[in-house]
Amino acid sequence: MTAVIDEKPMEKMLQGVDFPPCPAILVDLDKELNKECPDQREIARLISKDVALSGRVMLIANSPAFSTGHNLSSIIQALNVLGTQQVFNLVVAQLLKVALAGKPEVGMDRFWESSAQTARLSAEIAKRLRCVRPDIAYTFGLFRDCGIPLLMKRFPQTREVLAEANAAEEMMFTAVEEKHLGTNHAVVGYFLAKRWRLPADVTEAMLHHHDYSVLGNTAIVSATASALISVSVLAEHIIRLHANGNGEQEWAKASPAACAVFGLSLAAVDDLIEDLLDWLG
Repeated sequence: MTAVIDEKPMEKMLQGVDFPPCPAILVDLDKELNKECPDQREIARLISKDVALSGRVMLIANSPAFSTGHNLSSIIQALNVLGTQQVFNLVVAQLLKVALAGKPEVGMDRFWESSAQTARLSAEIAKRLRCVRPDIAYTFGLFRDCGIPLLMKRFPQTREVLAEANAAEEMMFTAVEEKHLGTNHAVVGYFLAKRWRLPADVTEAMLHHHDYSVLGNTAIVSATASALISVSVLAEHIIRLHANGNGEQEWAKASPAACAVFGLSLAAVDDLIEDLLDWLG
C-alpha cells in the first residue's frame, strides 16, 4: 500500500522549475485505463497513431528486461502478453525521455545512457532477488533521476552541485542540493512523474530514493517503494564499480537498510555484486 504524502510543504521547492506538459496521448490513455472495462483495441489504436512511439515501445517490450519468451510483433500482442499497465509505463517512459531531451548543447546523452544501464541492471537484480517486479524496477531505474534534467535547465551550477553531493560521506545527497539550489531532484522528479501519470509506487520511491532511513518502514513508504530504492542504489553501485573500480558514497549509506529489505547479509550481497559484475562483462 502506498503511503499518503503531504505535498504542500514541497510545492515551494518547485518555483522556477519548468515542467514539460503531459502529452494528450497520455491523458487519453489514462482515461481509457481508468474505465471499468478498458478496451485494448482503443489503447492499441492510440499508441499506434504515433509510428515512432509505437516502434520504440515494441523495441523495449522485446528487450531482455521484459523478455517473456514471446516475440511480440504488435502493440495489441504486447498488451495481451505484458498487460496494459506495463505497456502504458513504456509509453510514458519514451515520451518523457523525448520531452526531457532539451537543447543539443545541454548534452544529456550520457545521462540517458546511464539511466538506461541502471534500468537494465535494476531489472536483472529484481529478477534474481524476486523482491519486486522487474518491469517496475526497470521503469524506476530509468526515471528515478528524471528531475536532474529539469534542474540543469533551471540552475547552471547543477553539475557541480551533483558532483559535491556524490562525494558527500555524511550529508544526504538531496540535502547538498537543497543547500545550493533550494530544491532537489527527488522532489522535482516526484512532481514530474505524478503529472505524467507514472505508477504510484514509482513516484513514491522517486521522492524518497536518497533517504535510506525510510527503507522497510511501511508507515512511510510501501514495501514496493523500499524494494525499488534498494535495487536501484545497488545497481548504481555495481555500475560504478564496473566502470572504474570505485563505488560511490550512496551504497555505503544505504547498504545496511537495503540488505535488510533484501533479507540478505552484506556478505551475500557482496557475492551477488561479484556475479553481476561478471554479468555486465
